[in-house]
Amino acid sequence: MTLYLHNPASEAHLEDLKDRLVLQLAGPPRDVRSDREDLALADHLVEVVRAMDHGRITTREALETFTRHRVPGFSFGRWLVEMVDEGVYLDAVYDEAA
Repeated sequence: MTLYLHNPASEAHLEDLKDRLVLQLAGPPRDVRSDREDLALADHLVEVVRAMDHGRITTREALETFTRHRVPGFSFGRWLVEMVDEGVYLDAVYDEAA
């Protein structure tokens, strides 16, 4: 599925994503990563979504990255659906209709 940002100038969804990732990484169960490593992972995953936003990778590739770098209690798929529901992203079908 190809998604387009409704407002490409806004990065609010990326800030939301980082906040959620940091919150999940800080909670139980804690693994062997340090707080600094958790923040680096959150930053990396935000950059993956930024790359998706700019068309450098596909939605599937972003999903695969989130699968490889699992964050306990966080689902990239659910977050993405929520962002579509909130109008942050538009499906290609809507783009063609416009």
